[in-house]
Order: sequence, then structure tokens, then C-alpha cells
Amino acid sequence: KSLARRIRVNFRLTDALALPCLGMTFHSVIDSGLFHLWSDEERVEFVNNLGAVLVPGGRYFMLCFSERETRDGPRRLTKAEIRDTFRDGWTINDIQETQFETLIHEGGASAWLATISRNASR
Repeated sequence: KSLARRIRVNFRLTDALALPCLGMTFHSVIDSGLFHLWSDEERVEFVNNLGAVLVPGGRYFMLCFSERETRDGPRRLTKAEIRDTFRDGWTINDIQETQFETLIHEGGASAWLATISRNASR
């Protein structure tokens, strides 16, 4: 619970490919380094699960490795792949170029920071 803003924060740990098992919905979901790990098939499954627990108008904040990163590390994604994955039932609010701070990439790794909203009718 944040005392400074007097808001409640609810953190949950579960299988991201089984989010409805929480029996809850959320206004915001934060993903720092998960999305780029999924295979193409798992990404579709994840987005369906995400849509099941994010309220209409709710926002998904995602930080993932971008294709601009040339050093070793996990899978890289393009803006086009992000847009394509969230084409149905979602609105891409913003995708910004940024750095992903890691212990193995001096100066950070090239990344995308995306803000994506769930549409009211999905």
C-alpha cells in the first residue's frame, strides 16, 4: 500500500499463460522483460489471457528487447511484431525506444517501452 498517494497496489505471482485463474481483473499490468521470451504461439495465448484480466480501457505497460540490440541476449522484437500481436481488441498508445538495464549489457540494451490499452469491445 502506498502511503504517499493513498492508493492500493496488488501484486500477484502466477503463470502468465493462465491469468484468469486469479479470478481478478486489473486496471494496469506491468511487464518488464517477459513478453520478448514468448514464442509466436505463446504470445497469442498470453495476449488472450491478458485481455481476460485487464478491464476495458485498462493499460498494459511492456518493456521488451528490441531488434536494435546486437549483443547476446533473449529474443528481439520489432515495433511491427508488437503492433501485429495487439492488432485485434487493443489500442497501441505509444511505443518508445529506450534502454533495458541489465547486468550483462554495459550501458543497457536496446528496448521498446510500449503502452497498450484494452478496447472496450474485444
